[in-house]
Amino acid sequence: MKFVYQYRTRENEVRRGVVAAQSRDAAFAALKAQGIRPSRLDEAPGFFNKLLGKGKRWLVIGALAVLCAGLVVALAKRPAALESAPGLDSSTRRQLIGDTGVIERGVKTGWKDVFPDAGEQYLASFAIPGVPGGVQNADVAQLEKALALDSSPQPEDPLETRQIKAIVEGMKAEIRAYLAAGGNLTGYEQRLVERQDEELAYYNRAKNQLDKIVAAGATEEQVEALWETLNAELRQMGIKLLPLPE
Repeated sequence: MKFVYQYRTRENEVRRGVVAAQSRDAAFAALKAQGIRPSRLDEAPGFFNKLLGKGKRWLVIGALAVLCAGLVVALAKRPAALESAPGLDSSTRRQLIGDTGVIERGVKTGWKDVFPDAGEQYLASFAIPGVPGGVQNADVAQLEKALALDSSPQPEDPLETRQIKAIVEGMKAEIRAYLAAGGNLTGYEQRLVERQDEELAYYNRAKNQLDKIVAAGATEEQVEALWETLNAELRQMGIKLLPLPE
């Protein structure tokens, strides 16, 4: 089952999302484990139940059907850079949870407060799927140096730091596997850039589809239904989720 939730951040911003759980209580428990205390938690209706819900605005529904068909075609063409390749493990990278301000600052600076080494800052810039980082250049020597460092998470590290360290250490393991499979550091860098570019393009295509049905005058139920469907695909790929339009 899926549940749509709403909560307020420490900065008093309203955020929404979708969580999968066996029951409402399990959904509450899963969110609590992430430090989220929802002010609203509702079972997410199925896509077609929402689409054919109150109003039955057939003109909008027709336009929505066309847009959704285009979405299926566009998203079905998943770029090769997003697929697993010898030595690359897509499950290594993931979205971070915690203080959004800390995460945004870390992304912008290449997590320089966590990693003094330039090579590790470079890897950290590609650590979060679909999120462009602040450090986009490194040479082979810097990556070789980064591979020799141990930046494993420590118990005293803040939550966000533990996560980014774990991902970067996972990426180092990914590099070693890539090299063992016959690749080189230059090729790995190229894969990082390609993968991130494709993830960003994938996210933007989904966002454009959502924006189109909003502009077409879709009902709130129809917008939420497509939003839920798009985010399910993005979540499966580990890419950041689309915000629910106001």
